[in-house]
Amino acid sequence: MEEEISLSELFNILKKRLSVIVSLGLIVLIIAAGFTFFIATPEYNATTQILVNRTTESAEGLQLTDINTNVQMINTYKDIIKGPVILNEVQENLETALTTTELSNKIEITTQENSQVFSLTVTDDSPYEAAEIANAVAVTFQNEIGNIMNVENVTIISEAVPVTDQISPNNPLNLVIGLLVGLMLGVGIAFLLEFMDKTVRDERFITETLGWSVLGSVSEMSHDELQAEVKVKQPELNTRRTKSRV
Repeated sequence: MEEEISLSELFNILKKRLSVIVSLGLIVLIIAAGFTFFIATPEYNATTQILVNRTTESAEGLQLTDINTNVQMINTYKDIIKGPVILNEVQENLETALTTTELSNKIEITTQENSQVFSLTVTDDSPYEAAEIANAVAVTFQNEIGNIMNVENVTIISEAVPVTDQISPNNPLNLVIGLLVGLMLGVGIAFLLEFMDKTVRDERFITETLGWSVLGSVSEMSHDELQAEVKVKQPELNTRRTKSRV
């Protein structure tokens, strides 16, 4: 019985403060939309794929152990690509104002399990600059890795091309999150307002919260009840007025 009363009170509070909840939901939704469409900078990425085979001295050609070694070496290539050895030359070739650290932060190297191919992805606020940087890094790595390690066979499987579909911000997701956050904030404020409201609403507030005894109660009459009471009392009032005149 107590659970049913609690649920009933819960829904009554939400219903009572519905305007507050909806208003805050719309306000935060508008803020999220403003940030998403007018403040946040769209970002794009471009990807190139590279295959690297280390030089082998075996007369039988590339063996399974060599393939496994090549796969394990991809982490080393990742560190080299994102290091100043490669990025300093990329910076000079592109004549960009970006530092090597900024270039490194734009680069992400990903691999598939047991694959000698790795992907080089660049994220930038311009899809064309992202593709240009990715291709420049791939070409520079292809030209310089032989001077750093015993690697001669570097193949750029696919060049990066500009992709105009932004990867962030995710407009629909931002709007949904904004609406949900606003509604949750509205629900929290609704309960806070209800908790701070000390208005006496029923006998239970007096007996349980204040610890007082109820000495009496005044019933609130509806409009129809009031009209009915007036009709009943009206003849009596007219009679009294007649007697007073006499």
